[in-house]
Amino acid sequence: MNTAIRSLGLAAACLSSCFFVSCAGSMESTALVPANASASHHTGQPVTAAVAGGAASSNVIALISNQEFRQALEVALVKSGMFKHVGDSGYQLEAFITSVKQPLVGLSMSVTMEVGYTLKRGQAVIWRQNIKSTYTAPMGEALIGAVRVRKATEGATRENIANLIRALDEKRP
Repeated sequence: MNTAIRSLGLAAACLSSCFFVSCAGSMESTALVPANASASHHTGQPVTAAVAGGAASSNVIALISNQEFRQALEVALVKSGMFKHVGDSGYQLEAFITSVKQPLVGLSMSVTMEVGYTLKRGQAVIWRQNIKSTYTAPMGEALIGAVRVRKATEGATRENIANLIRALDEKRP
């Protein structure tokens, strides 16, 4: 009987950890793009983004891959109207994800993200800034903790990109 209870407990733990990991998973770049980030300044130039420091070096539950973050940055920068399209011979935005702080447990699923950005035109550095953002996923977004952490991570990423667009718009590249 004792062995059966232990086996049942072990099976439940394995099942829940598989469920937890599969629910958290990696996110899609479309979920990382802010909906209403617009710029009043338009360069008329193309932009490309390069990202480092994402999921490969992060010990986080909800993974942000460098590729997904790069795609979200490029889409958001063009969607904001600041840049004409994604392409070479314009501006280059380098982003380094310095930290993603996620809760392991708790009722408040707040994620804080910090990204160091550098905007270049050719070899010249035009602008450099670290941007920090926080997002708390409310209970209504998801009941399962891992899903709420993913939602909070997506929200912190969207907020970070929106803050980037506002900061660049003030700088007017």
